[in-house]
Amino acid sequence: MVTSPFGTNLHHQENVTKGQSAFTTSEGGIHIACFWLDGNQKGADRSIVVDWKTGISTKDWDSVAKKEKIEGVELELRKLEGIVDAIHEKIIFLKERDGSKDEGSQ
Repeated sequence: MVTSPFGTNLHHQENVTKGQSAFTTSEGGIHIACFWLDGNQKGADRSIVVDWKTGISTKDWDSVAKKEKIEGVELELRKLEGIVDAIHEKIIFLKERDGSKDEGSQ
């Protein structure tokens, strides 16, 4: 189960033995992920691998490359373009946030 900082349940699966999961949220902050074993599986060896990705790193670049028939340097340029766009969006967000703080202090 994945829960947002505001208590919103973002992802929940039961009886999963293997696979991948993903969720999307616009809520920033600390998210909590919980994993548990059913009581019927006592003594069983289990492992969990978590590859927690955020922002531009969540993009499936292999699918983009296949869909648009690109490879090599062009694919790397697309990745860099995505990173630059993400940085630009973050700068705009920070400027807007700082601007609203300035207005509130006057």
